[in-house]
Amino acid sequence: MYKIAVCDDDDRVLQEVSALIREWNPEIRVDCFSGGEELAEKYIPYEAIFLDIDMAGMNGIETGKKIRSMDMETKIIYLTAYRDYVAGAFGVHAFQYLLKPVNKKAVWNVLKEIFRYTKTAEEKTILSFKTVDGIVCLPINEIYFFEYQNRRIRMVTAKEEYYLADRIGNVEENMRPYGFSMPHQSFVVNMCHVKNVKSGQIMMDNGLEVPLSQKKQKTWKQELIGYLSDRLEQRGEGKGI
Repeated sequence: MYKIAVCDDDDRVLQEVSALIREWNPEIRVDCFSGGEELAEKYIPYEAIFLDIDMAGMNGIETGKKIRSMDMETKIIYLTAYRDYVAGAFGVHAFQYLLKPVNKKAVWNVLKEIFRYTKTAEEKTILSFKTVDGIVCLPINEIYFFEYQNRRIRMVTAKEEYYLADRIGNVEENMRPYGFSMPHQSFVVNMCHVKNVKSGQIMMDNGLEVPLSQKKQKTWKQELIGYLSDRLEQRGEGKGI
């Protein structure tokens, strides 16, 4: 049985979203929580969590971080009435953002996408790279960043590192359509793995840090927020990545 949690301190929204999920598929188990503390305390693995951002007590961002410390796989769908919250939520790696008031079409489209990802691993975007040791094929979401060093490109992934004979500019151009950006003349990062930005350093969610060029600090942060805002707009309409 698939399990989904809905967490919102507004009982009307809680009941509305849970009812839409059950209407879409009555076989899904839906657990409702009225606050982040309750969700964190009673947490079990869920396929997805519909999570309000602006809650009393432990807000949605804090709750999302707590959930991520226990479960890196669940898909978090943030519910928010304010676009301004999106920038503060990027460290949680939300799967979707839905603007309130939610509607049936948006919720159902999100559910379709959740289970498309859950049931069909083959649909992950996989690219081939010509490394110094041969061709490797990798899912986009396993790549954290590229670094230019010693006339080669170091590609850091979830499992190991590879080296490419290429130019960093070419890498940036080829990877930009997949959510990658260039915060420094020697680095190209996967923005979906950015956890935080502080004091000229970009903290990735694998614990590594990437420098943020002083000249690019303002424009790159705006680009990151734009990336997150685009996801908000797309998810609000139920569109894909």
